[in-house]
Amino acid sequence: MPQLISSIAQLLWPLIALMAIFVFRRAIGRVLRTAERRELEFEIGGQRLTMHELNDQQNEMIQDLQRQLSLLSRQLEDRDRVGAAALEASPPMPVTALPDVPDISGDGEGELPPVQAPVGSEPSAVLWVAEKPEAHAILAEQLRDNGVRVAMVSTTDEALAELSQRPYRLIVEDMGRKENGRWRPDAGLALLRELRDLGVDTPVIVFSSQRAQQQYGEQARQSGAVGTTSSAYEMFQNFQSFGLL
Repeated sequence: MPQLISSIAQLLWPLIALMAIFVFRRAIGRVLRTAERRELEFEIGGQRLTMHELNDQQNEMIQDLQRQLSLLSRQLEDRDRVGAAALEASPPMPVTALPDVPDISGDGEGELPPVQAPVGSEPSAVLWVAEKPEAHAILAEQLRDNGVRVAMVSTTDEALAELSQRPYRLIVEDMGRKENGRWRPDAGLALLRELRDLGVDTPVIVFSSQRAQQQYGEQARQSGAVGTTSSAYEMFQNFQSFGLL
Protein backbone atom coordinates (compact mmCIF):
# COMPACT_ATOMS: atom_id res chain seq x y z
CA MET A 1 0.00 0.00 0.00
CA PRO A 2 2.74 2.58 0.81
CA GLN A 3 4.37 1.84 -2.56
CA LEU A 4 1.04 2.37 -4.31
CA ILE A 5 0.52 5.72 -2.58
CA SER A 6 4.06 6.76 -3.48
CA SER A 7 3.52 5.82 -7.10
CA ILE A 8 0.26 7.76 -7.26
CA ALA A 9 1.97 10.82 -5.70
CA GLN A 10 4.75 10.68 -8.28
CA LEU A 11 2.16 10.66 -11.03
CA LEU A 12 0.19 13.53 -9.50
CA TRP A 13 3.04 16.06 -9.58
CA PRO A 14 3.30 16.17 -13.38
CA LEU A 15 -0.49 16.42 -13.58
CA ILE A 16 -0.49 19.32 -11.10
CA ALA A 17 2.25 21.08 -13.09
CA LEU A 18 0.35 20.61 -16.34
CA MET A 19 -2.83 21.93 -14.72
CA ALA A 20 -0.98 25.01 -13.41
CA ILE A 21 0.41 25.69 -16.87
CA PHE A 22 -3.07 25.31 -18.37
CA VAL A 23 -4.70 27.62 -15.80
CA PHE A 24 -2.02 30.31 -16.07
CA ARG A 25 -1.30 29.82 -19.78
CA ARG A 26 -2.41 33.34 -20.74
CA ALA A 27 -0.29 35.05 -18.10
CA ILE A 28 2.72 32.88 -18.99
CA GLY A 29 2.18 33.66 -22.66
CA ARG A 30 2.17 37.41 -21.95
CA VAL A 31 5.43 37.17 -20.00
CA LEU A 32 7.07 35.19 -22.79
CA ARG A 33 5.85 37.59 -25.48
CA THR A 34 7.03 40.58 -23.43
CA ALA A 35 10.43 39.01 -22.92
CA GLU A 36 10.66 38.25 -26.62
CA ARG A 37 10.01 41.91 -27.39
CA ARG A 38 12.45 42.90 -24.62
CA GLU A 39 9.77 44.97 -22.87
CA LEU A 40 10.36 43.76 -19.32
CA GLU A 41 10.28 46.88 -17.17
CA PHE A 42 12.71 48.03 -14.49
CA GLU A 43 12.56 51.02 -12.13
CA ILE A 44 15.85 52.93 -12.31
CA GLY A 45 16.47 56.47 -11.12
CA GLY A 46 12.77 56.90 -10.33
CA GLN A 47 11.85 56.09 -13.96
CA ARG A 48 10.34 52.95 -15.48
CA LEU A 49 12.45 51.61 -18.35
CA THR A 50 11.96 48.69 -20.69
CA MET A 51 14.85 46.31 -21.19
CA HIS A 52 15.29 47.81 -24.66
CA GLU A 53 15.58 51.38 -23.27
CA LEU A 54 17.99 50.25 -20.55
CA ASN A 55 20.12 48.45 -23.10
CA ASP A 56 20.18 51.56 -25.33
CA GLN A 57 21.40 53.76 -22.46
CA GLN A 58 24.12 51.29 -21.53
CA ASN A 59 25.26 51.08 -25.16
CA GLU A 60 25.37 54.88 -25.44
CA MET A 61 27.50 55.11 -22.28
CA ILE A 62 29.87 52.42 -23.55
CA GLN A 63 30.24 54.23 -26.88
CA ASP A 64 30.85 57.51 -25.07
CA LEU A 65 33.60 55.91 -22.95
CA GLN A 66 35.17 54.51 -26.11
CA ARG A 67 35.15 57.99 -27.70
CA GLN A 68 36.71 59.52 -24.57
CA LEU A 69 39.43 56.84 -24.43
CA SER A 70 40.17 57.29 -28.13
CA LEU A 71 40.46 61.07 -27.68
CA LEU A 72 42.73 60.63 -24.65
CA SER A 73 44.92 58.18 -26.56
CA ARG A 74 45.34 60.63 -29.45
CA GLN A 75 46.19 63.45 -27.05
CA LEU A 76 48.85 61.32 -25.34
CA GLU A 77 50.34 60.30 -28.70
CA ASP A 78 50.48 63.95 -29.82
CA ARG A 79 52.10 65.00 -26.56
CA ASP A 80 54.71 62.23 -26.82
CA ARG A 81 55.55 63.24 -30.41
CA VAL A 82 55.90 66.92 -29.48
CA GLY A 83 57.98 66.04 -26.42
CA ALA A 84 60.30 63.75 -28.38
CA ALA A 85 60.81 66.40 -31.08
CA ALA A 86 61.57 69.06 -28.46
CA LEU A 87 64.14 66.83 -26.77
CA GLU A 88 65.91 66.16 -30.07
CA ALA A 89 66.00 69.85 -30.97
CA SER A 90 67.22 71.26 -27.64
CA PRO A 91 70.56 70.72 -25.87
CA PRO A 92 70.57 68.96 -22.49
CA MET A 93 69.80 71.28 -19.57
CA PRO A 94 72.02 71.34 -16.47
CA VAL A 95 70.54 69.67 -13.42
CA THR A 96 69.89 72.09 -10.56
CA ALA A 97 69.10 71.32 -6.97
CA LEU A 98 65.44 71.47 -6.02
CA PRO A 99 64.38 73.92 -3.28
CA ASP A 100 63.29 72.54 0.06
CA VAL A 101 59.54 71.85 0.22
CA PRO A 102 57.78 72.33 3.56
CA ASP A 103 56.24 69.22 5.05
CA ILE A 104 52.42 69.35 4.97
CA SER A 105 51.77 65.74 5.87
CA GLY A 106 51.14 66.41 9.55
CA ASP A 107 49.19 68.94 11.61
CA GLY A 108 50.22 72.56 11.36
CA GLU A 109 50.10 75.65 9.21
CA GLY A 110 50.87 73.74 6.00
CA GLU A 111 47.52 71.92 6.11
CA LEU A 112 45.15 72.53 3.17
CA PRO A 113 42.06 74.58 4.02
CA PRO A 114 38.76 72.67 4.28
CA VAL A 115 36.32 72.82 1.37
CA GLN A 116 33.46 75.16 2.16
CA ALA A 117 29.91 73.82 1.82
CA PRO A 118 27.64 75.72 -0.59
CA VAL A 119 25.72 78.55 1.06
CA GLY A 120 21.96 78.86 0.59
CA SER A 121 21.43 75.62 -1.30
CA GLU A 122 20.85 72.01 -0.38
CA PRO A 123 24.29 70.36 -0.70
CA SER A 124 22.89 67.14 -2.15
CA ALA A 125 20.08 68.10 -4.52
CA VAL A 126 19.91 68.23 -8.31
CA LEU A 127 17.09 69.63 -10.42
CA TRP A 128 17.01 67.90 -13.81
CA VAL A 129 14.96 69.51 -16.59
CA ALA A 130 14.56 66.82 -19.25
CA GLU A 131 12.33 66.26 -22.24
CA LYS A 132 12.49 62.51 -21.50
CA PRO A 133 13.49 61.89 -17.86
CA GLU A 134 13.84 58.17 -18.52
CA ALA A 135 16.72 58.92 -20.92
CA HIS A 136 18.85 59.94 -17.92
CA ALA A 137 17.75 57.19 -15.54
CA ILE A 138 21.17 55.56 -15.08
CA LEU A 139 22.95 58.80 -14.14
CA ALA A 140 20.06 59.78 -11.87
CA GLU A 141 20.27 56.38 -10.17
CA GLN A 142 24.00 56.89 -9.52
CA LEU A 143 23.24 60.21 -7.84
CA ARG A 144 20.46 58.74 -5.72
CA ASP A 145 22.65 55.82 -4.69
CA ASN A 146 25.08 58.45 -3.37
CA GLY A 147 22.38 60.13 -1.27
CA VAL A 148 21.58 62.93 -3.72
CA ARG A 149 17.98 64.03 -4.06
CA VAL A 150 17.07 64.26 -7.77
CA ALA A 151 13.93 66.06 -8.94
CA MET A 152 12.92 65.49 -12.55
CA VAL A 153 10.76 68.04 -14.40
CA SER A 154 10.07 68.57 -18.11
CA THR A 155 9.46 72.26 -18.73
CA THR A 156 10.79 75.71 -17.83
CA ASP A 157 7.63 76.56 -15.87
CA GLU A 158 7.94 73.36 -13.82
CA ALA A 159 11.60 74.10 -13.15
CA LEU A 160 10.85 77.66 -11.95
CA ALA A 161 8.03 76.37 -9.75
CA GLU A 162 10.36 73.79 -8.20
CA LEU A 163 13.07 76.39 -7.60
CA SER A 164 10.53 78.62 -5.84
CA GLN A 165 9.86 75.82 -3.36
CA ARG A 166 13.42 74.78 -2.42
CA PRO A 167 17.05 75.53 -3.34
CA TYR A 168 19.27 73.20 -5.37
CA ARG A 169 22.99 72.60 -5.58
CA LEU A 170 22.92 72.12 -9.37
CA ILE A 171 20.54 72.34 -12.33
CA VAL A 172 20.98 70.03 -15.33
CA GLU A 173 18.87 70.67 -18.40
CA ASP A 174 18.29 69.46 -21.93
CA MET A 175 18.61 72.14 -24.57
CA GLY A 176 15.63 71.00 -26.67
CA ARG A 177 12.25 70.47 -24.97
CA LYS A 178 8.54 70.86 -25.51
CA GLU A 179 7.23 74.11 -24.06
CA ASN A 180 3.48 74.81 -24.03
CA GLY A 181 2.90 71.91 -26.41
CA ARG A 182 5.42 73.16 -28.97
CA TRP A 183 8.92 71.80 -29.58
CA ARG A 184 11.63 74.37 -28.90
CA PRO A 185 15.18 73.39 -29.85
CA ASP A 186 16.54 76.30 -27.75
CA ALA A 187 14.35 75.87 -24.66
CA GLY A 188 17.46 75.59 -22.52
CA LEU A 189 18.39 79.18 -23.37
CA ALA A 190 14.96 80.37 -22.24
CA LEU A 191 15.43 78.83 -18.79
CA LEU A 192 18.92 80.30 -18.47
CA ARG A 193 17.60 83.78 -19.28
CA GLU A 194 14.71 83.38 -16.82
CA LEU A 195 17.13 82.37 -14.07
CA ARG A 196 19.40 85.32 -14.85
CA ASP A 197 16.48 87.78 -14.82
CA LEU A 198 15.24 86.39 -11.49
CA GLY A 199 18.69 86.58 -9.96
CA VAL A 200 18.94 82.81 -9.37
CA ASP A 201 22.63 81.90 -9.22
CA THR A 202 22.30 78.10 -9.05
CA PRO A 203 24.91 76.55 -11.41
CA VAL A 204 23.43 75.18 -14.64
CA ILE A 205 24.92 72.51 -16.91
CA VAL A 206 23.38 71.87 -20.33
CA PHE A 207 23.49 68.16 -21.14
CA SER A 208 22.27 67.54 -24.69
CA SER A 209 23.14 66.05 -28.05
CA GLN A 210 26.35 66.95 -29.89
CA ARG A 211 24.33 68.78 -32.52
CA ALA A 212 22.57 70.93 -29.89
CA GLN A 213 25.89 71.65 -28.19
CA GLN A 214 27.43 72.81 -31.47
CA GLN A 215 24.44 74.97 -32.32
CA TYR A 216 23.63 76.51 -28.92
CA GLY A 217 26.58 75.72 -26.64
CA GLU A 218 28.29 79.09 -26.90
CA GLN A 219 25.01 80.97 -26.38
CA ALA A 220 24.30 78.82 -23.33
CA ARG A 221 27.66 79.71 -21.78
CA GLN A 222 27.14 83.40 -22.54
CA SER A 223 23.70 83.15 -20.88
CA GLY A 224 25.20 81.80 -17.66
CA ALA A 225 25.67 78.02 -18.03
CA VAL A 226 28.76 76.84 -16.17
CA GLY A 227 29.21 74.01 -18.66
CA THR A 228 27.77 72.27 -21.71
CA THR A 229 28.35 68.67 -22.70
CA SER A 230 26.97 65.80 -24.72
CA SER A 231 29.08 63.18 -22.89
CA ALA A 232 27.79 61.03 -20.03
CA TYR A 233 31.41 60.60 -18.91
CA GLU A 234 31.92 64.37 -18.72
CA MET A 235 28.59 64.68 -16.89
CA PHE A 236 29.85 62.16 -14.35
CA GLN A 237 33.00 64.28 -13.90
CA ASN A 238 30.86 67.40 -13.44
CA PHE A 239 28.91 65.67 -10.67
CA GLN A 240 32.20 64.77 -9.00
CA SER A 241 33.43 68.37 -9.21
CA PHE A 242 30.28 69.49 -7.38
CA GLY A 243 30.82 66.84 -4.70
CA LEU A 244 27.73 64.86 -5.72
CA LEU A 245 29.52 61.61 -6.62
